[in-house]
Amino acid sequence: MSTSPVAGLFSLLNRFFPHRQFYLRSRGSVTFVEFSPTFQVTVAFGLFFLLCWLVYASVVVIFKEQIISVKDQRYASMQDVYEAKLSQQQLAYDELNGLLVLAEERFQNATRDLESKHRQLTALLMQKQAMDKRQITLRRQVADMGRYGGPVFARARGPSETSNTIQMQTASMAPAPRQARPQRTISDGALGTVAASVGPRGNPSSAKAALAQNHVVQKIAALEDRLELIKKSQVALLSDLRDGAARQMERFEGILKTAEMPVDTVIAQVGGGAAKRKLGVGGPFLAAGLGAEIRAAAGDGIDDFEREFADVAEIYGRLDSLTVAMLRLPLVTPINHGEYRSTSGYGYRVDPFTGRLAFHAGADMAGEFGTPIMATLPGRVVFSGLRGPYGLCIDVEHGGGVRTRYAHLKTSLVKPGDVVQFRQKIGTMGSSGRSTGPHLHYEIWFNDVVRNPMKFFDAGRNVYKG
Repeated sequence: MSTSPVAGLFSLLNRFFPHRQFYLRSRGSVTFVEFSPTFQVTVAFGLFFLLCWLVYASVVVIFKEQIISVKDQRYASMQDVYEAKLSQQQLAYDELNGLLVLAEERFQNATRDLESKHRQLTALLMQKQAMDKRQITLRRQVADMGRYGGPVFARARGPSETSNTIQMQTASMAPAPRQARPQRTISDGALGTVAASVGPRGNPSSAKAALAQNHVVQKIAALEDRLELIKKSQVALLSDLRDGAARQMERFEGILKTAEMPVDTVIAQVGGGAAKRKLGVGGPFLAAGLGAEIRAAAGDGIDDFEREFADVAEIYGRLDSLTVAMLRLPLVTPINHGEYRSTSGYGYRVDPFTGRLAFHAGADMAGEFGTPIMATLPGRVVFSGLRGPYGLCIDVEHGGGVRTRYAHLKTSLVKPGDVVQFRQKIGTMGSSGRSTGPHLHYEIWFNDVVRNPMKFFDAGRNVYKG
């Protein structure tokens, strides 16, 4: 018959701890003491716990130093781990702080650089605007030459005859397609540069690659890429300005060659004053040739923007002088179109009085008596009166070595010292002096050398046609 576990336990305890009775006799008296199983079990367990505590205390006393040493080692290990974490945090903080300092420094440098380049571009565009206004004024000034078709004797020449006149035509051309610039990724471009610049010297490539994954480094690199795109757009703008100015400069030089004028001499004498005035007030533009001197002095230490800007400044300096020179050259006829006809040109001809070959130093423009004669440029009258075969004659000095002469007049409306304006009426057509009939003998002088007025008329027509 099976028993329950509790009954079995009580049976076991009763076997080892049965009821015990003790009799104590002392001085004739007997004392009865009975120990129940429960009491015996309690005392046994108490003695067992006391024995365990004595063993533990003995172990602690015996192995105290070892226990303390182990605890100290554990605490030291924990402290080392904590200090390592603190060191890592401090290193990360220092790295982040260094990145922030680098970002601030790069931002300030980039801001100063962009502000400087913005001022240069602004000044360049203002210069271009001023030149555009002068070119508009020039085109308006020669607007009357749009109806000029050349003298009759010039149209009668055959195609085999040699002519120095340059016929300039403009053709509409499709703009050249822009080449797509390759986009630099952050990892291949600015990211590697920034990571290399902030990393310690001698850092292995793996460490720099890990640094390149830093969020702050990536932000700085993204800003570097944006700045690079801005710089490229600035360089592209300068390139466009340079190309446009170079085309206009070549056009004006071709027009001066049409007038058979020495280009460099005209720039220095007639157009040089504008460049000198700009340099005198501290303008940002350079006269022709100074850009090359700056490039030669700077060598390879200048970036693409500075190199392009030096090129544009050099071209703009020459173009500005050319524009001013064109404004200061007599490119229009002294008589309104429809009021004259060309009767004799510049060069050798048969003299109408002697019938012999002789040099004719001007252009004859015949019309009715009293036809208004107008100044072809602003200037100062240096002579007004009779001058031998010229008859009644007016000489006007325009500056820069340019002088015009109006001869065979009927009347003069100015006197020496008078300042005349462009297209101001200065006299009337007549037939004074060595003349066969009413006409104007018109001469253009440059550096005391007489020039062909017809070439100037052709140049004025080319300016108007643009």
